Order: sequence, then C-alpha cells, then structure tokens
Amino acid sequence: MVLLKTALLGAFLITVGILLLTVAGPYITVQVQDIQRHDVESHAEFLVGDFTDRQYSLPASVSVFGTIDVAQAPTNQSSDVQFIVLDAANYQQWISGQQSSNIFSADEQGHSNFTFSTTSAGTYHFVFDNRASLYKKYVGFSVSFDEVSTSRQADPRTPYVGWGLLGVGLVVVVYGLIRKAPTSWG
Repeated sequence: MVLLKTALLGAFLITVGILLLTVAGPYITVQVQDIQRHDVESHAEFLVGDFTDRQYSLPASVSVFGTIDVAQAPTNQSSDVQFIVLDAANYQQWISGQQSSNIFSADEQGHSNFTFSTTSAGTYHFVFDNRASLYKKYVGFSVSFDEVSTSRQADPRTPYVGWGLLGVGLVVVVYGLIRKAPTSWG
C-alpha cells in the first residue's frame, strides 16, 4: 500500500506549481517605479549684468536639480551671484519690486549644486541677480528633473516559486508512491 496522503500532497504541489507557471503568474504583480531624467538645459553659458532670467516650463511634483558655475567677467576668477527660483506669479511680484516668495534662493560662489521640488506645473523663473556687484559675471548653468512613473508588472520571482513547488511536488509524489505504509501487527 502506498502513502496516499503524501502522494496527494505531492500532486497538489505539482498542480499549484503548474498554475503559477502558466495561469496565475501574470496576475501576481509588483509595483515598479521608473525614474526618467529630463534635461531641461544641458549646459548654458551666459553673461550676467544686473540680472538675468531663464524661464522653463516644469511639470508638477518633480525633483529639479542642477549646477551653477560663476566667474567674474574681467578676471575669470571664481565669483558669486544671487540665485533665485520663482514661479510665474511670484516672479511678477519680484520684478515689480513687491514682496515675493521664492522656491529656492542662495548666494552661489564658484561651482555649486541646487535642488528643489515643484509644487505645481507651470513656468519657473531661474533668476541670477548680480545687482550687488560692480562686475559682470560669466555663468555656466544646467538644470534637469527626474520624473517618476509607477506601473504594475508581473512579479519576476513567481516562476521560481512555481518551479520550486513543481520540483518539491514531484519528489513528494515519488516518495508517496514508492514508500510503503508501515504494517502494524495488532
């Protein structure tokens, strides 16, 4: 007599393994985030007199980052400039001399990096304010943003679980069919 319960358990494991490999695999999913980098301005070089405004259209809820290189025009030595990022409404207030709220502000010296997050889609103004200096400045500027998209994809680990259950099920079925039940002598 064979071990019926063991053989049935093995058959069940084989069935589940086959289902995972064929039918259920695409329905077992994981959430995957794809990050795409978009270069808004890969590298721009320009001269700043009093101030210079660079405006770009950016989407909502993205991480914006970039670099600034500042050098004094006559000597080409490292120098400073006030760097301000404003949305469209606050830029209009700033340009007219009214109180404005900036998204990012820093006095940048030489080579520096910046990062901030957008709150809404729209035009953002990158202002290089040099009114505090007598000398014009050479500015090297780059800006990019990372956009994160989320999708659901089939879990790549599912076939491994299916093959594992199939292998274990085969071993259990063979064991259940070959092994004889112990006999008791009453």
